[in-house]
Amino acid sequence: MPMRTLYAYRSRMGHTPPPVCVVALCVLGNDGRHMVDVVVIGAGVAGCAVARELSRFDLDIVVVERGHDVACGATRSNSAIVHGGFDPEPGTLKARYNVAGARMIPQLSRELGFRYKNNGSLVVALADGDMDRVHELYERGRANGVEGLRVLDANELRALEPNVAPEARGALLCESAGICDPFGMCIALAENAVTNGATFRFNENVEDITRQDDGTWELQLKAADKSTPSTLTARTVVNAAGTSACDLHNLVSAHKLDARPRLGEYVLLSRERGDTFSHTMFQVPGPLGKGVLVSPTVEGNLIVGPDALDIDDPLDTSTRRDGLDVVVASARRTWPGLSERDVIVNFAGVRASGADGDFVIGEPDDAPGFYDIAAFDSPGLTSAVAVAADLAPSIGSYLNAPARADFIATREQPPRFIEMSEAERAAAIAR
Repeated sequence: MPMRTLYAYRSRMGHTPPPVCVVALCVLGNDGRHMVDVVVIGAGVAGCAVARELSRFDLDIVVVERGHDVACGATRSNSAIVHGGFDPEPGTLKARYNVAGARMIPQLSRELGFRYKNNGSLVVALADGDMDRVHELYERGRANGVEGLRVLDANELRALEPNVAPEARGALLCESAGICDPFGMCIALAENAVTNGATFRFNENVEDITRQDDGTWELQLKAADKSTPSTLTARTVVNAAGTSACDLHNLVSAHKLDARPRLGEYVLLSRERGDTFSHTMFQVPGPLGKGVLVSPTVEGNLIVGPDALDIDDPLDTSTRRDGLDVVVASARRTWPGLSERDVIVNFAGVRASGADGDFVIGEPDDAPGFYDIAAFDSPGLTSAVAVAADLAPSIGSYLNAPARADFIATREQPPRFIEMSEAERAAAIAR
């Protein structure tokens, strides 16, 4: 019996596609429990990508999100980079899904109408010994199957990016890297999932998960308004809960996971500086990640950051003056001309960094039907669609769910206000 879905519509400049669904009338099991096929915990890019891929199958899908909308966690506060895949260690899940995701996103952006640009990236050597590291990254990228890699000397680098620091010795060019709109990507995945029958529930936090005698999963939910807790029962669960994913995994499995919340702070510069660099400018990575970058955005700004600070509270996204000073000072190694007068906003995000440095993907052997997307830090934005493409068929097979012949793979993207003519804007305002 299919779950019937009740949609609420939001007007978007006169265009009203199905948005994220807010109410679901679920199937009742024989014991009166609300039963669905799949509950996806988390409406970030990973959860929305899985929901969209799962909607290719004849399944009742509910996405539960503790925030008020999609992209409220790490998806809303990152570098917006589609990484090429030269940085992860060969053989890791990060390497596998990074490269696969980078290949999928350009086509997906055309299907779903979110903004993506293949601008390429450069890892700049700024100190003695950095060119050795550049060559190591080149070999690592080749081992990972990354396309479009080339080592540049100082003159070749400066021909591409004349504003780079005078002391730059060379760089690794990755032609397959890009930039995207993380918000737009997440919204597009969610709306396409809803078009294909998925349901989203916001402002509800998963407080507990227990496995029932019949093999189903019972989720205890608590609404943000602190109303009476509710229960949701599912045949399978996808744990895409960001910084809470390891905690939820540890409720159901004896194989405990450990991930630390890691804060990253950014500054965003005005569009007047947007053409300073055409490529995403990385520094040679260190032990805490890829370092501070300077990159154009699809909106025409420049983004600078992040730093990396291990913190205790995964929900604390406040910025710190000393941290922002470090971000700006580090970025000036790449771009000495950076001026704080051009900064229009600062922000921070928290990602979950796994103890062993790799993603945790799939079923624990003692929790069948429970699928993790945990320790999902960088390059999670790039990797999410590839992880979803792997997990969804496995879940469909586990549930013996047939593929849907009526799956809608595309989404109509309404025109953006900034791209409209004056007459189109006036008409949209009138609507």
